[in-house]
Amino acid sequence: MNEQLLSSTYCDRPYTELHIEEDGSVTPCCVMPSNRFPMGHNIKEYLNGEPLKLLKDDLNSGTKSPNCEWCWSNEGNNLKTHRIKNPRKRVLQSIHIRLNNVCNFKCRMCNPSFSSTWAQENKKHNYFKYLDNTVVKDNFEHTSHYLFPLLEDQIKKGNLKLLSISGGEPLISDSHFKLLDFLISNKLTDLSLSYSTNLSNLDYKNIDLLELWSKFSNVSLEASIDGWGQHAEYSRTGLSIDTFKDNFVRAFKYIDAINCVVNIYSVWTLPYIEKFRKHGINIVYSPCYRPPHCNPQILFQEDKNKLKILYEPYPELTRIYNNFINTDLEIGCYVDSEFLSIDWMRRKMLSYNLLLDSYRDTNFLEVFPMYTKYES
Repeated sequence: MNEQLLSSTYCDRPYTELHIEEDGSVTPCCVMPSNRFPMGHNIKEYLNGEPLKLLKDDLNSGTKSPNCEWCWSNEGNNLKTHRIKNPRKRVLQSIHIRLNNVCNFKCRMCNPSFSSTWAQENKKHNYFKYLDNTVVKDNFEHTSHYLFPLLEDQIKKGNLKLLSISGGEPLISDSHFKLLDFLISNKLTDLSLSYSTNLSNLDYKNIDLLELWSKFSNVSLEASIDGWGQHAEYSRTGLSIDTFKDNFVRAFKYIDAINCVVNIYSVWTLPYIEKFRKHGINIVYSPCYRPPHCNPQILFQEDKNKLKILYEPYPELTRIYNNFINTDLEIGCYVDSEFLSIDWMRRKMLSYNLLLDSYRDTNFLEVFPMYTKYES
């Protein structure tokens, strides 16, 4: 394809990638959630369906597809985007699979649909009455019916080079080891494995995970940690900073990056995350747009001004501040936005965390005293 003829909205992912979610639904990438943008309930339906065709038509014609709102928002703020603007050979080159929602964390910027531990809590107390109370969402057995033949075909053809694995938390999932066993048993190891992991457990069922990884061409981990210290442990119930540090050292040769969500919990300790750069680790800062009451754009300007000073020694944090934190919240991009306001979101920030505190023996305002003024 002649790059000069590409539209300003072109993205290569719909041609070269698959993103398979924990319920088996498929989209082109991980920032296009199928619950909001359904494109196919399985691989076959997705590849042959009308939604994929329409998406390609939009991206090729200069139309900003609403499915791609995350990238449009980030690009509008000069932030990292998942869009691949240059064309590659149009064969399936990478697959990202969310194995299931099995997870040992209850991250407050997440929700029970993506964490079995949180789903169990919500099923017990039923505080989010509108959510499905299914605790474990694991469609892997059904997905593997489509996935395994596709993997075997595309790897043997030399097309598929990258398999990205996430969850839930993939390293504590039986499905993860079934997948690795299939690849190793069928000599399909000439590819790279990439993981998004909370790095909480490297010893699942006494399996030597590092020995399994040694059989593949390359393995890289993107370790997820949102902020540091008690701020991170509060926002990600289940996290132990000490365990994270220990496992970081054990798996260091595989760790390629740190992924840090920039939200109301992490913003005050981001300078600690910057220290990972001295170890040669790339840092990916992911703006938290949803849920809106966790978006730091809702903070009072006096708090934003304090963050500006805190970030001054760090060029990347200054960029995040200028291009995300200190920009106006786009209320119109939220459902029922006509009923929302920043004041509403600030009140929601408090009520949401105090609600979870009542079930988790935690104390939002004790950990984040700077937010006490949001009560007025």
